[in-house]
Order: sequence, then structure tokens, then C-alpha cells
Amino acid sequence: MVETAAGFDVERFFQLARQIGHGRALGMEFVAAGPDWTELRLPWRAELVGAPATGVLATGAVVSLIDTASGCAVWTSLGRFEPIVTIDLRIDYLRPAVKGETVFARCECVKLTRQVAFVRGVAHGGDPARPIAYSSGTFMLRA
Repeated sequence: MVETAAGFDVERFFQLARQIGHGRALGMEFVAAGPDWTELRLPWRAELVGAPATGVLATGAVVSLIDTASGCAVWTSLGRFEPIVTIDLRIDYLRPAVKGETVFARCECVKLTRQVAFVRGVAHGGDPARPIAYSSGTFMLRA
């Protein structure tokens, strides 16, 4: 169980969220979390391939992984679940997620204001020194 000081259990939340809809379809998995960060992984599967000739993972799957890890980082920082909205999510791709590669996304909430959370992250294939992408996002909080 990974619980923040205020009691938000991100691991339990993720176990529930991945049983339905989008979370279930992609097959994302919880890895770890701390007081202001969350790390998730997306195992490579043929259904998620965007370029069949090479087996490269579709960028949309990577975007979904990063967006989900970012949202979870916001909730760990808040110490509670509340509805949030992705205002902006910039992803700078440095290389493709190649055939057979599990993608990890570690996102950190770097600042909370009354209405906006700021998050940065990195996606990699198991070695953070060899990133697939960097991300920067803003999320609207309930006012």
C-alpha cells in the first residue's frame, strides 16, 4: 500500500481504475509512488503497436501512460482524489518505444497552486538515462 500523508492510496486507486475502460484496455501497471510522484509501466503488446512493420509502440499509448502517471502524481501531492482536467500536456519524443520494450513513466508534481498543478515526467524503457520522451503538463484543480 502506498499512502500519502493525507491518506490517498495511489496503488489501490490504480488497481481499481485499471479494471475498467481505458485503463483496462491499455494494461498499464502500477510500479511505485512517493509524496509527489508516481511511476507506472506499460508492457509492450501487439495490440498497442502503431507501426506493424517495425513493432514500434503507438505514440497514443505512451501519451495515455504519461497522462495517467501525471494525474496520479497530482493526487499524491494533494493527498486525496478529486476531479482534475488536463489543460496542457507537452510530450517531446526522443526515440520510439521499440518492439518488446516495456515503457515506464515517472511523473512528478512540481507545484500546486489553488487551481493548477504543474507536472513533469520522463518515459523510458527501463533505463532513465535513455529516455523515450520528456513531458510537461498542467492540470486544472477544482476551485
